[in-house]
Amino acid sequence: MPSAYLDHAASTPLRPEARAALDDALELVGNPSGHHAWARAARRRLDDARDQVAAVLGVAPASVTFTSGGTEADNLAVAGVVGARGGTPVCSAVEHHAVLAPVLAAGGMTVAVDEAGAVRVDELANALRDRPEVSLVSVMTANNELGTVQPLDAVAEVVAAVRPGRPHGLVLHTDAVAAAAWLDLAAQCRAADLVSISGHKVGGPKGIGVLVAPPELAITPLLRGGGQERERRPGTPNVAGAVALAAAL
Repeated sequence: MPSAYLDHAASTPLRPEARAALDDALELVGNPSGHHAWARAARRRLDDARDQVAAVLGVAPASVTFTSGGTEADNLAVAGVVGARGGTPVCSAVEHHAVLAPVLAAGGMTVAVDEAGAVRVDELANALRDRPEVSLVSVMTANNELGTVQPLDAVAEVVAAVRPGRPHGLVLHTDAVAAAAWLDLAAQCRAADLVSISGHKVGGPKGIGVLVAPPELAITPLLRGGGQERERRPGTPNVAGAVALAAAL
C-alpha cells in the first residue's frame, strides 16, 4: 500500500542534497582536531560547513557551535549562560521541554502566553523588573505545536530596556528549531544573542545541531574534555553531520 510521511514537524526526511553531502563526508577518516593531512582535510570540510551555516543565519562563523542537536543546543544556552554568569533564567510557558526543563532546573520561572500562544510581553517586562537576578530570557522563534511566531523584536526591546545595571547582565536566547525550515532566521532572529537549530528539522540528519553564540559571550560547557568548538562543546566533531546540515540549510 502506498504511504506518505506527513509528520515533518517532528522530523524531516533527508533532502537529496543533504544525503549526498553526508555520504561524501562519511569518507573522511581524519579527526579534525589533528594535524596530519587526513585531519586537515576533515577540518577544512568542517570549517566550510561552519561558514555555510553562518551565512544562512547571518552571523560570523566563530559564532557557530556544532552540537548533537537542538536539545543540547538549548541546554547549553540556558545552563551555559547561567553557569558562567550566575543569576536565573526565564522563558515563555510554551517552550519546548529542551528549554523549559533546564530553566526550571536552574530555579527559573515561566511567563504566560495569550490565547494565540504568543508570549505576553507586558508580563515579561513586569517579571524582569521584579527580578533583577534574571540573567537569561528564552523565547522560541516559532512554537513547535501551534506554529505561533513569537514577537522576538518586542521581547528584545524589553530585554534591552532592563539590561543596563543588572548584576549578571541579561542575554536573549531563542529556540529556532521549529522555525528553521520556514522562516528567514537571519532576519527573524537578528535581535537574539543565542539561537538554537537542529539538523533533522530542516532535511538534515539526526544527531547534529547548532548553537549560535557570539565568541565573546562566556558559556560554561555541559561536557568536559578537549578544546573543540572553542571549548564550548568538547568531543570529536560530527564532521559528516555538520556538512549535511549545511547542505540542508
